[in-house]
Amino acid sequence: MYTRVDEVLDTALESGLMILKNGGETYRSEEAMISIATSLGAQRPSAFVTPTVVMLTCFDTAGHSHTRIQRVTERTINLGIVARVNALARRLKTRPHVRSPALVASILDRIQRARLYTPAKVVFATALSGFCFSLLFRGTLREAAASFVIGAVLRTVLFLVSRLKPSSFVSAVTGGAVISLCSGLAVWGGCIQSTGNVSIAVLMALVPGVAIVNAIRDIIAGDLVAGSARLLDAFVTAAALSIGAAFGLVLFPVEKAYTSAILARPELVPAFILAFFASGAFAYFYYSLRRDLFWSALFGAFGWIVYLIVSSFSVGPAAGSFAGALAVGLCSELVSRIFGKPATVYIVPGIIPLVPGGGMYETMLYSVWGNRAAASAAGFSTLSAAFAIAVALALVSSFFRLLDRRLPRQ
Repeated sequence: MYTRVDEVLDTALESGLMILKNGGETYRSEEAMISIATSLGAQRPSAFVTPTVVMLTCFDTAGHSHTRIQRVTERTINLGIVARVNALARRLKTRPHVRSPALVASILDRIQRARLYTPAKVVFATALSGFCFSLLFRGTLREAAASFVIGAVLRTVLFLVSRLKPSSFVSAVTGGAVISLCSGLAVWGGCIQSTGNVSIAVLMALVPGVAIVNAIRDIIAGDLVAGSARLLDAFVTAAALSIGAAFGLVLFPVEKAYTSAILARPELVPAFILAFFASGAFAYFYYSLRRDLFWSALFGAFGWIVYLIVSSFSVGPAAGSFAGALAVGLCSELVSRIFGKPATVYIVPGIIPLVPGGGMYETMLYSVWGNRAAASAAGFSTLSAAFAIAVALALVSSFFRLLDRRLPRQ
């Protein structure tokens, strides 16, 4: 009896770990564990998840309590794994005859081992995102070409470094150094006039904007432990990027007469196309399933157009960020119910154009220079935009979760 309960706990706990480690929300990890444990026959399962710890408890038929606790030491974003584990949990609900923990464990193992895209394709997707963001932020073709090359170099270096299994802090320092050094070399070699546009375009692949947004969403939802931990992790990553960027700034100082490179291309059709491919590229190197790539790209482009339209009529970018995130959230939640997918797989790539990566870069830049006033202003603007995005997504998510309680999914 105990052996079977332990197998159920181990299997269900692994599903929660896979969701959490690959970019899923804490509540989704909890729901998946409880759903799979219940489907496999566990009595009264209960889960508690933070960004660093996963816990699951259930009872056997004799009324004895069993508990599993697992520490989370590594985190990445793999939306394909999140989607597949979520689909497995939903499928087990509708097939109560599947009672074998070993079978479910083997399915989870296949999901974990699956490789959707080759490293070469991921490198190209990273380069393409830099190219698109450079043009989206009013860069020239030469700056876009430089962003493409530096993006490819960045992802290649990170792939090589990942073989050493470094901490996320070391990876962020490495990424920041590669971007600043390559951007400085491009200016020194006469390829581009300044580093601003190129650095921001490529840095979008690394800035923890999504982590900040998810942290604020957790806090708004009342999950204070998870939200605070995610927020601290995001700021540690931002600090690591700053340290890495400082290496390049020491060797290739940026002119102190720097003017903001955060400029959005106002033409709607070109902006839509560029945001579409930029969001699609992020969905690709976030390992979204192929059938989800189009929708992620479409929602990202639509949200960016809403952002541009609202921003043109408002006094600041926060209103545009709120409206754009609201559009992405609504579309993602609706389509997720049509296809039976977690909305996260569409939201994460879809909000990428809205994530204030440029603001984070300029906050880092001014901090390295010691310009506290400018750094504070840029930091406040960045947090305002991130907060607006998080509030919009939290409102949409809360509304649809309320509907789910009243009208359960089939």
